[in-house]
Amino acid sequence: MATAETVKIDIRGVRGLPEWITLYQAYNAAFKVNEMALLSQEISLPQLHLLALLAYANRPLSTGEIARAMVKAAQSITGLVDRLVARKMVRTKGDPKDRRRTLVVLTDVGRAKLQESWPIANQVGKELFDVLSDREMAELKATCKKLRDHAVQKLGIKLEGL
Repeated sequence: MATAETVKIDIRGVRGLPEWITLYQAYNAAFKVNEMALLSQEISLPQLHLLALLAYANRPLSTGEIARAMVKAAQSITGLVDRLVARKMVRTKGDPKDRRRTLVVLTDVGRAKLQESWPIANQVGKELFDVLSDREMAELKATCKKLRDHAVQKLGIKLEGL
């Protein structure tokens, strides 16, 4: 059995690994800062994201569309939707064109929760990203977009429209 003493790991030995670790840590830290700010609203960041997707789309979305837009497994979206249904922020209905699909609809309760919670998330984002110059922001966006597009291509996911 390998122990910490017998396994030698050089994170600089794999192209992108140190950057991946830093990106992962940055994502998790920013996620936690947002989650803490949203505690008073009694909504999680993924729940807020889902409400925002529905509002942005301005139409019911299938759980598959939501999963692709959030780059999540469909099973995790089902649980997320179920929790929002229980709080009456969304409702589900069958797709009249395809009985196998479930559509998720934003309710007035969900729209109100989005309106009251979104400014808090925006403020947190502003405070987090204020550390970057406009040039750094543009570079970060371009770099993250390039990495995201390459990864979703490998996954066979299309993000158009959402």
